[in-house]
Amino acid sequence: MLLDLHHPLRLLRELKPRRTMIEQMGAAYMANGIVTLAGSRIYTSMADTDEVIQEALDAFDEVFSHVEGAR
Repeated sequence: MLLDLHHPLRLLRELKPRRTMIEQMGAAYMANGIVTLAGSRIYTSMADTDEVIQEALDAFDEVFSHVEGAR
């Protein structure tokens, strides 16, 4: 969530909206076939082929195409 612990008031104000955003991104990833750990961690495997990697990149492009200001 990349929260700044040096500013507690800002932290409290930003915590809920950021958590909601992470949950929404996790749902969007899942809807496009990307399975994450806790909605925010993604791992690759040495067993992934170029085709699997390209499918994942295409899925990320699809998700990011719906994020305001991402392009």
